[in-house]
Amino acid sequence: MPENQKIKTQNFKAQDEAKIEQQFLEGKKDPDLGVYSEMFSAKSGFEGQDGGVVTALLVKGFEDGIFDAAVVVRRGEGYSAEAVTAANASEVLAASGTKYLRANVTQKLQELISQGKKRIAVVCTPCEAKAARKILQTLKGECEITVIGLFCFEAFNKAKLKEQVAARLGINLDKVEKTQIRQGKFTAFVDGKEYSCKVKDLDCAAEKACLYCDDFASRFADVSVGSVGSKTGFSTVVVRSRVGGELVRNFNVAKAMVDKAEVCRLSKFKLERAKKSSATLNTPK
Repeated sequence: MPENQKIKTQNFKAQDEAKIEQQFLEGKKDPDLGVYSEMFSAKSGFEGQDGGVVTALLVKGFEDGIFDAAVVVRRGEGYSAEAVTAANASEVLAASGTKYLRANVTQKLQELISQGKKRIAVVCTPCEAKAARKILQTLKGECEITVIGLFCFEAFNKAKLKEQVAARLGINLDKVEKTQIRQGKFTAFVDGKEYSCKVKDLDCAAEKACLYCDDFASRFADVSVGSVGSKTGFSTVVVRSRVGGELVRNFNVAKAMVDKAEVCRLSKFKLERAKKSSATLNTPK
């Protein structure tokens, strides 16, 4: 889709988003965070990014019978990411960890629906969460889909990120065991060693479409999860719907307070960036 067409489509965003909120979400509406009913910081007993909270939510969902299939993103060969189906807790554990690359989660979700799956969880970025809601609107209650949204400022283009990591950190991205973005710093782990730089130094490797996205905290998910606003080893959890509330009920995790102001700050920053990007694109030359 041409960029100017994307921006034109966004002119209907406010009306579309209001319908999604009314149909799927419940709670109070915060101008920066969207609709939510509960927010807390959590750390699970699972190994994983920032306390393994997403893994814990998926495992709990399978154990409680809330869903019988999940769309997750698994690391592929080298440093790559692919959307795959997890049918049980073991397959969830095999896909744990954050990948800062784009993966076609929506396509995998549509495949599961076409196969007749009725109770599906999907772990996705804000743009994919909105797409999942659009799919749900067309299904008219035929499926139960639990949307676990991730905080996301931007995704990276693999080729460009590999080039920048080699130039700035002197390492091969395909050899990296784990990557992490926290407090404005990008960190890669190789052979037990840490290599890091400022995230803003990697802006040139970001996907261009991310410049026009205004959603940081996955406002249209049932539950949103991210590291911002929580101390090291914990994740911020934002509950946004009845479905999300059911998923976190009796959630066996250590809990702590959230720095809501920090989540709001990043949400505002991404919103303003999207406005500036759209204004620049639509300015006659």
